[in-house]
Amino acid sequence: MPLNLILRLINGLVTLYFAPSLYRTYRNTQRRFYLYWGLGYLFYGINIIIRLFTPEGIEISLGGMIAFFFVMLGFVFMVIGVGELIDKTKLMLASTLIIFLPALQYVFGTEWVPISLAFATLPYLFIALSLIIISWKWKVDLRLLSVGWIILLIVNIGFFINKIDPGFVDLLSTVSKIIIYIGMVQPSFSFLVDDLRSFLLGGIPTKYSTVIHGSLNLVNLKNATRERDVAWINERVDNNSKIGVRTVLITLYDLITARNITHYDENEDLYIVRILPGTRNILNTFEERIMSINDDLNQIDILFSDIINFSTERKVPCEIIIYTFSHMVHTHGWRRVYSFITTKIPLIKSSNVVLTGFYYPESHEKKSEILTFERMADSIINQ
Repeated sequence: MPLNLILRLINGLVTLYFAPSLYRTYRNTQRRFYLYWGLGYLFYGINIIIRLFTPEGIEISLGGMIAFFFVMLGFVFMVIGVGELIDKTKLMLASTLIIFLPALQYVFGTEWVPISLAFATLPYLFIALSLIIISWKWKVDLRLLSVGWIILLIVNIGFFINKIDPGFVDLLSTVSKIIIYIGMVQPSFSFLVDDLRSFLLGGIPTKYSTVIHGSLNLVNLKNATRERDVAWINERVDNNSKIGVRTVLITLYDLITARNITHYDENEDLYIVRILPGTRNILNTFEERIMSINDDLNQIDILFSDIINFSTERKVPCEIIIYTFSHMVHTHGWRRVYSFITTKIPLIKSSNVVLTGFYYPESHEKKSEILTFERMADSIINQ
């Protein structure tokens, strides 16, 4: 078997290998992005395998038409997957219409081949640019995905203008897909699962508040008790509910659970996110409006950005309560938490999200550290 065909076979098998892995990730996380890109990899891989048995060049053949159908279908699912990252699935689906322009090659004959080849680079360009824009606008780390798709764009342009050998194209394509896959399985994507999105949009206020301005508040727990903390949260949730503000309680290590919340089963205005140690996939428990994620500051960062961006886009006022901020500092170090909070303050200030963190001043050995956070706060609430 010629070397070029061996490289193409490897390219196809690697692409197909990632498809079931992405589907398993989808089953674990319930994030449809992985389902769409798993299907994209599947159809893309089938296209590559079919091209093992089709002639090279621009001649139209049945095998080439079938391969074209599968690669276009693969691109459609990948573009929809990109839309899923930013809750713009319908918009991205409409955008996939430009992907089918290469069909002119088969409708109008070989004289359209040069035009169709030019359009064939558009899916690579479209996805690469989309990822770069999402990374910049939504502050999501998509560097590996962007690099992978930029490589695919460059090598395919080189192939279409006959500047890169087909075997080298398959080799670089294989490497780029591995880079893309590594980027996908990292925790760098939206945690705004469907029930959390629905929760933020739900609720009917009994009275309407004035405009909510984003702010950072700290609740001083000096001499406080657990019962008083729970009572404060219950009262806060009730007050927020009356004015149409949704409350997301982020509780570290189950310091407060749903059982501590008064009438939690009937309270549709509170969503709980459990931050737990160890390695686990993001999941929704069997109880409604509860989600668990790893005690990983990167994942917590993504979750915050999701809530703030969605709240801002949909104009949904929201309060995020951290119980407790001190435990986060003790676990991850004050410098990392300080960096995390400072990156979120501009987003919060320009949004209608209030961030409220409980803290124990006595638990911090260096008073200068907690003073740093207090100076960042818009207000200090004493229990």
